Amino acid sequence: MMEDLPVLMRKISRITFFFLFLGCLGWAVRPEWEAVFGGFLIGTVGSLLFTWHLAWKSVRVADATAGGRRSRGGFGFLSRAAIGLLAAVISVRTLEFDPAATVAGLITAPMATLVLGLLSIRRKRGGHPSDERGEKQ
Repeated sequence: MMEDLPVLMRKISRITFFFLFLGCLGWAVRPEWEAVFGGFLIGTVGSLLFTWHLAWKSVRVADATAGGRRSRGGFGFLSRAAIGLLAAVISVRTLEFDPAATVAGLITAPMATLVLGLLSIRRKRGGHPSDERGEKQ
């Protein structure tokens, strides 16, 4: 499973960069919505940073466990929360962007992770969801 992590992180990064592209494109097309697109962009960058941090911590914990050592700490929730809070403070207080757009940006990478995980589960089962209910096709 850990050998799939770099592939998964590349996919998540590409999806997040696509949303960053959409935010930049939206800002270019609708400059009067600067507060919305700016908040979304800052939130998305924060989202990508704390996703990378979680992947790094996961590898460290897995390496420590595989080596028979006890890992110090957990998965860095406080660090990731601090990254999200920093992105929100910079976006809302410093740059005066829209807080709702910032929060929407902060959930971009976790939502990409969720969607990729659900697609992976579906692929592993190797079928259509209606197959398990016994429906005729």
